[in-house]
Amino acid sequence: MTRERILIVDDEADIALILKLQLEDAGFETLRAKDGGEALELLHREEFSLVLLDIKLPKLDGIQVLERLGPALQEMAVVMMTAHGSEDLAVESMKMGALDYISKPFSAEDLLKKVGRALEFNKTRKENLLLQQQLEEERKKMAAILAGMADMMVATDSDGRVISINQATANALGISVESPLGMPVEELLTSDLPPARLPCKVVLRTLSSCLDVSHSLHARDRIIPVLSSATPLFAVSGKLAGSVEILRDISHLKALEREREEFVSMLTHDLKTPLTAVMGSVDLVRESRLGPINEEQKEYLDSATESCGEIVEMIDTLLDVYRFESGKMSLAFTEEDLGAILRKALSSFRPLAERSEITLSAAIPDDLPYLRLDRTKVGRLFGNLLSNAFKFTEEGGKVVITAGLLPDLREALGRIPPGTYQSEQLPDSGSYVMIEVRDTGVGIPRDALGSIFDKFVQARNRREGKIKGTGLGLAFCRKVMDAHGGLLWAESDLGKGSVFTVLFPLVRVEQRGA
Repeated sequence: MTRERILIVDDEADIALILKLQLEDAGFETLRAKDGGEALELLHREEFSLVLLDIKLPKLDGIQVLERLGPALQEMAVVMMTAHGSEDLAVESMKMGALDYISKPFSAEDLLKKVGRALEFNKTRKENLLLQQQLEEERKKMAAILAGMADMMVATDSDGRVISINQATANALGISVESPLGMPVEELLTSDLPPARLPCKVVLRTLSSCLDVSHSLHARDRIIPVLSSATPLFAVSGKLAGSVEILRDISHLKALEREREEFVSMLTHDLKTPLTAVMGSVDLVRESRLGPINEEQKEYLDSATESCGEIVEMIDTLLDVYRFESGKMSLAFTEEDLGAILRKALSSFRPLAERSEITLSAAIPDDLPYLRLDRTKVGRLFGNLLSNAFKFTEEGGKVVITAGLLPDLREALGRIPPGTYQSEQLPDSGSYVMIEVRDTGVGIPRDALGSIFDKFVQARNRREGKIKGTGLGLAFCRKVMDAHGGLLWAESDLGKGSVFTVLFPLVRVEQRGA
């Protein structure tokens, strides 16, 4: 173990020897300097834990040595030695940076107490200096991070007054970083939100995070759409210290949203309208209103009508997915007979089943309860699921719809593939009406089951080696079920077929898609 080194600075050899013996008996390593000049040379060349410095020395006295050491005293423990009657000089030396003094003559016990206290104090002082350096480094790092942040940041105290903003905030609002300090945060962040609903004010009131609040920030010469999140700040004691809010400028997202709205408008007017005209013209010819046609011509016209209808349906699905995501979808919730909706969907696919030589069957109880739902959207949902089943089932295969009650959701939760829902999206329990659409088709890869309800994700028909559809049908189905407070998932084994399960809650469902 390394012993602590002490420098003894005293011109009297007998006193220096006594100090050396007493300190080395206590386990210290010592070195002597005869005067102030020699002491300074040793201190510049070597490291010591403590200096015992006599005030009266030849050449340079103790006070002058302290003056020469200057800032180095901040990291050095110095105990002054003074003769009786020189206490005023000792006190002056402590003002200059010495930690303590001891008056001659002194006992070994007094010496070791003074040395021990000085070493302990200096150890604590060094630790504090190190902590201060670390804190300053962290402060500089944080300042650099905040200065480089593209997002705006505002920090407040527990009273909601601004204590810090970053450069991005200053740039966005056209102010300096220092100017809003001490200002109520609602005066800095003027918004279309009431002041009490600003995220940083909400967290000061609720003591919990407030995430992803969309609002418009009023700057000097413009309005900035932002997405804000805030969290409370707590002291080590657990007491509320303030809040910090991050505001992301989403102007580019709003611009993209406007472009998307223009695209949707284009779909409606520039695509659907001409298609409707084409379908009307084809119908005139197909129905022989413009003159007689033969059977072969009628088949071609029927095919053209069907293809136009598929394109219109794709456009409608894309429009509906957009309306769901933008919150512009209006659903007409009424009390409906779910069994009747299922039977109607089945009947519309029977001709396709016969042409495809696929067995279509169902087990739908007559006493299925009425549910509050949007009849049109739910009808399209089951139409999409049946269409998907037929699309990937070969001749001789089967498509089956079953319906019934699920008294406890917990019986089915284990069947939901990972990635289909976030855990917080799943209810813990409840009673549901369960509908299953089964097929004996090519199946879906297990690792794709969690993502097939995302937009533009398509199930691959591996037997045919091609992809069918736009990848929006299942996304539409998921949006419909979300709006009804229900669940939808898929289970599958490659080569053995798939099962799509739909759950409608047996409770009154408020409209969530509007």
